[in-house]
Amino acid sequence: MKNQKSSSIVTSFAMAAVWFATHSGGGFATGNQEVNYFVKYGWYSVFLPLIAMLLLGWGHRNALVLAKDHKTYDYKSFCDALFHPYQKYFSIIFELGFIMLIVCGVSTSIAGSGALLKSSLGIPYGVGIVTVGTILLLLTIFGSELIVKVLSLKTYFIIITLLILCVLGIQMGAFNFQQVLASRETFGTSFGDAVWYMLIYIGFQAFTVLPIISVSHNIKTTKDCNRFMLFGTLLNGAFLAIICIMLLGFSPEVLNQTLPVYFVTTKLDLPWLKILYSVILFVALLGTAISLIFSTVARFEPVLIKRNIFKSLSTRRIFISLITIALCTGISVFGLTNIVVKGYGSVGYIGLFFVLLPEIIVGTIKIKKNAKLRREQRLNKAV
Repeated sequence: MKNQKSSSIVTSFAMAAVWFATHSGGGFATGNQEVNYFVKYGWYSVFLPLIAMLLLGWGHRNALVLAKDHKTYDYKSFCDALFHPYQKYFSIIFELGFIMLIVCGVSTSIAGSGALLKSSLGIPYGVGIVTVGTILLLLTIFGSELIVKVLSLKTYFIIITLLILCVLGIQMGAFNFQQVLASRETFGTSFGDAVWYMLIYIGFQAFTVLPIISVSHNIKTTKDCNRFMLFGTLLNGAFLAIICIMLLGFSPEVLNQTLPVYFVTTKLDLPWLKILYSVILFVALLGTAISLIFSTVARFEPVLIKRNIFKSLSTRRIFISLITIALCTGISVFGLTNIVVKGYGSVGYIGLFFVLLPEIIVGTIKIKKNAKLRREQRLNKAV
């Protein structure tokens, strides 16, 4: 019995780690998301990240329970289970949000890489994004399994580097952070604005449910889902809050930076740390883009097969990758901050109203209904 419980706890924690890894990707590691959705609202960013991850964790928990109850481990069948009997109306919106998220994710990776090349090496932004787009295309077409494996380890390197940066950054910015907290500085914004942008943030983060349910086969009980929510909320909430606190220590200058965390590395006067962060961030951004491009290929390749377009497997995949990278390189011209605020902001509306809120409201109703049916079935069997 103890072994079974230990196994359930390990499974729940592993699922929380999947959420954590999906959340703390290359775009997150730039600090741009944290600044535009939390830090620019001042001292509210100390506690709103925890509330944000609690709400998101609630939605993800309900999604896992539904996936367990209905055995739905891909986003199409999950969407059908959540929105039944109106799935044909909502699945289109759900898919639109998913595609937009992929486009924003790849564009963010290209824009972030371009901004990093400009800040660290002085390469013009336009040249940088074209170079990154070309590298992505080559890696997607010719990338060996070794490259894919190295890129898959990006999250661990990001987390370790960011934790080192947070410890040093919080120490250096401690006095300024205390001043922000003592004066309850909001940089001219309101609490209503802070809460609304927090909701938009968890709106686009709501789509992180897709990789979570895709690997949720080992979740067996609702208790496992509850533990997942606890572990995931603590991991993601604490990490997000710590980065926000660090960045607040360098406010208000950090609010106008395209790469806020990189800006912090320039203030720490530790050349080795700036180089380490730059290299890891660049690799992480490439890794995020490649994984999203692979998701695009997986989504649209069946469409080309169905319509008998390009009989060669490699030609189909190159075509989809080329179109995706060309489109996202074009979008990245608008800059990282515009993509984060406007691009992710648009996805946030869709995610908030058509993913997170349905998971919390409709999901709760359906979970209770399923639990009631199971109890009635057990009673009937007992009779």
